[in-house]
Amino acid sequence: MNIHQLRRFGFGIVKWLLLAAVLLWAAFPIVFMVMSSFKPPGEIWAYPPRLWGSTATLSNYEEIGRYSPTYFRDLGNSVQVTLGGVLLTILTATAAAFVFSRIRTGWLKLPGLLIIVIRMFPPIVVIIPLFPLMSALGLLDTVTPLILAGTAFSVSIATMLLKAFIDDIPVELEQAAMIDGCNQFQAFVRITLPLIAPGIAAVVVFVAVGLWNEYLFALIFTSTEARTAPVTIAIAMSNPDGARWGQLLAMSTIHLVPVVVLVMAVHKQLVQGMTTGAVKG
Repeated sequence: MNIHQLRRFGFGIVKWLLLAAVLLWAAFPIVFMVMSSFKPPGEIWAYPPRLWGSTATLSNYEEIGRYSPTYFRDLGNSVQVTLGGVLLTILTATAAAFVFSRIRTGWLKLPGLLIIVIRMFPPIVVIIPLFPLMSALGLLDTVTPLILAGTAFSVSIATMLLKAFIDDIPVELEQAAMIDGCNQFQAFVRITLPLIAPGIAAVVVFVAVGLWNEYLFALIFTSTEARTAPVTIAIAMSNPDGARWGQLLAMSTIHLVPVVVLVMAVHKQLVQGMTTGAVKG
């Protein structure tokens, strides 16, 4: 082995060590949370730490209903907000992305600019005028304002991402379908939409994670009935009797599971969508 091979080997070792260090740094809080949720409360902060504690237990999960009686109902509210927001965002963003990609007119520059500008607004700036409006409409403490507000802040980035995917689809494919008898909408649904499925999967994950973890809108627009899981977990942390870390970590672990399942379910499309256009032939 010559000096150049030794140098490459050394660089390879350093690269993998750095990658392992980054992964360890990123994964440690999650691993700690999940492992600690199965420990007896008295052993969560024990030193030196143990992976599972003296015995693995489900008591932290069993006591969630007593410690935070509305948690599972609020988790259901989070599901409603996420599903509704993702569906509305995808429908709106896909249509807008098609218009911005296929219709080349100067007047569309202003809406395109406004979409980007809206994304720059701090959410609290929007909440202030929306709160009295939602109150007058009788929508406070319902999931409706959470879905609408979440969609409003998600649709801009979703539109720009999907536009990039549609731009990569040759317009000649749609034109050929139109020659065969399709109208423009049918050509888009039958030809373009299946081809941008990886991009839609990537956008779904991006939007769903944001809506699932959204805190500020739920804190302002809800009080009891439509409260979502992130707000409930935050309230539980400020319990006057002190935080019960076993139950809190169990609640957080449950909150993590749907995101992990979603990413695993669409990981192939997600990877394809994230790498589309990265390599040009």
